[in-house]
Parts: sequence; C-alpha cells; structure tokens
Amino acid sequence: MALREDPILRRIAWHSHIARWLPTSLPTTRIVIAIVVAAFTFAMVAIQETQTLVRLGGEIQRLEHTLDTVELKRQSIRTELALLNDLPKVQEIARGQLGMHSPNKRRFTTAEDLPPGVSFDLPLWAAPTQRLHEPPWWEELVRGIGERITQLAE
Repeated sequence: MALREDPILRRIAWHSHIARWLPTSLPTTRIVIAIVVAAFTFAMVAIQETQTLVRLGGEIQRLEHTLDTVELKRQSIRTELALLNDLPKVQEIARGQLGMHSPNKRRFTTAEDLPPGVSFDLPLWAAPTQRLHEPPWWEELVRGIGERITQLAE
C-alpha cells in the first residue's frame, strides 16, 4: 500500500480556517500603538463635539437676545397703538390734521315702497333686481341666434 504524501482534507469548522490567517501573537508595541491611535481619535472626536456644542450654545444665546429685542419692540408698538387708538386722540387727529368736523344737522331721507317680493329679511344678494330698460345689443343678438338654432333643430 502506498503512502499518501498529501494530508487528507477533512471538513473543519470555518473559524479554524480563519484562525490560520490571523497572527498567533501580536507584538506589544503594536498593541500600544493601536491603543494610542484609538485614544487620540476618540479625543479628537470629543473635542470636535465640544466645539460644536459651544458654537451652537453661542448661536442660541444670540438668537434669544434677538428674540428679546423683538419682543420689546413689539410691546412698544402695541403700547403706541393703544395710545393712538384712543377715541379722543382719533377725534383730535381727524379735526386737526384731516380737517373733518361733526355734521351740523342730521338729514333723513324717505325711501320708496319696496318692490313686491322684497323684504328686509332677505339678504341683499337674494333681492330681485330691476331689469334694464333696454337690454344691450349683444344680448339681443345672442338671444336671436339661440332662437334660430332652436328652430333649425326642430
């Protein structure tokens, strides 16, 4: 019987194949360098996050200051509006600057009787309107064309 020189390939677990490619022992200097690089990277990320927080905090503070300024201006405008909206002040401006005056005597007018079908209970848009004394020329033309088409269709 002949001896086989090649080793017999057996089925082995996948992690055993991976283990062949990994180094068996790492030098201590490599481990120390890896830890130092990881710590440096972590420190840089932490510093960057701190800078971002400080910058955003300053921006928030600036925006809050702007909001306070706008609120104060709004309050002063509302106060000025309340002072100018007072009835004696409005009358003073109307008489002094605009030259308005109170009417001397009251005038009342009399109205004709309401047309049939109109009452004060109806809204204005529902009240019937009076026909024009003479319809416009185009309305007669359109009406005539419509009548002629109806006669031809029958």
